[in-house]
Amino acid sequence: MQPLAVSCLDLIGTPDQVADQMGDAMEQIGGDGFLINGPLSRVYVSQITDGLVPALQRKGLTRTEYGHATFRENLMAF
Repeated sequence: MQPLAVSCLDLIGTPDQVADQMGDAMEQIGGDGFLINGPLSRVYVSQITDGLVPALQRKGLTRTEYGHATFRENLMAF
């Protein structure tokens, strides 16, 4: 059986709407995360870090803190 891959999801809306869309995609498709790809500008990164990540955290779709002291331990815990 071939693994399912989705090359692109058009996620459009407010941070809460996009977080809902991402949560729905994870429920339907599965997987362990998203690769966010876009124009690497300060505005784009700010929209992700200041808008989308907090929305994902409020919905319980991403962690709010790290449980280990090192990057390696946190990565392995994921």
